[in-house]
Amino acid sequence: MSTATGTATDYGDLLNKLRTFLTTDTTLVGLGQNWTELGTNAVSYTWAGNLNTNTTDFETYLKAPGLSGSDPVYINIRLYKNVTADYYNWECRGALGYNASFGFAAQPGTSPGEWVPMWNQPIQYWFVANGQRAIVITKISSSYEILYAGKFLPYGTPGQYPYPVAIGGMLNTSDLRFSDNSANHAAFFNPINLQACYVDSSWQTFNNSGSTRNIWPHGAANGSPAWLQPGLDGTYPLLPCRLEMGTASATAQAAAPAAILGEFDGVAIPSGVSNSSESTITVGASTYTVFQNAFRTAADAYCAIQTA
Repeated sequence: MSTATGTATDYGDLLNKLRTFLTTDTTLVGLGQNWTELGTNAVSYTWAGNLNTNTTDFETYLKAPGLSGSDPVYINIRLYKNVTADYYNWECRGALGYNASFGFAAQPGTSPGEWVPMWNQPIQYWFVANGQRAIVITKISSSYEILYAGKFLPYGTPGQYPYPVAIGGMLNTSDLRFSDNSANHAAFFNPINLQACYVDSSWQTFNNSGSTRNIWPHGAANGSPAWLQPGLDGTYPLLPCRLEMGTASATAQAAAPAAILGEFDGVAIPSGVSNSSESTITVGASTYTVFQNAFRTAADAYCAIQTA
């Protein structure tokens, strides 16, 4: 695992810094976990978003080697903007492979899009990556925007679950700004929209707002982890952040427990009581940095991402 922090000049420079980090970071290279950029496209084009016509100026097609070096993960990102509506965002998709002759939305086994709001001004960032997944955290004004892209830790063998990949953004539509303060803007650990590749290679949408596919300990059948408290010694216990497929009814879930697919790699849920974004939690030799869910600061609005 490797981390990097800094400030990008805007949403495009941020992607350039991520590309450089993933492909050339000395720690990732030393571990044999550096990513490969399979292709780029800098030819500008327009496409129909959910509400507006968006303009894409750059695309990157990335391949993570996997932790074994022989279990690749395909992650694609494009920059898009609408100057009139004043949004400058990223779209991320997972795929099952790469074909240079196919467009962004037509890659082999591509997932639906996951959108992350950015802006065209300086951006404070944190990158956390290994050979199978990357996490990008940004601070846009007072909102924290997070992208999870790559493998999660499956509760099964590679033969049982060959491609456990999740793509988690922040929005359920392409056409929102970072300043949106509605339920349409939420992080992957309590998502309004997250894509996970299932055992049959189909992409399943997870939505913690009334869906049968939830991210625990949040979710329709689970409620909220607002009950989680710091320990009596002031430490912060961390709960795993799990992908569950089950029923929306708590009664039905008790009778037919959810299918638990696995948990996010390096992501946990702490108590938000007396907690705040960018604080740190030490667990043994590991350090976790706390980040909030977009604009939210309630007790159940935080995740902890391993950064060291």
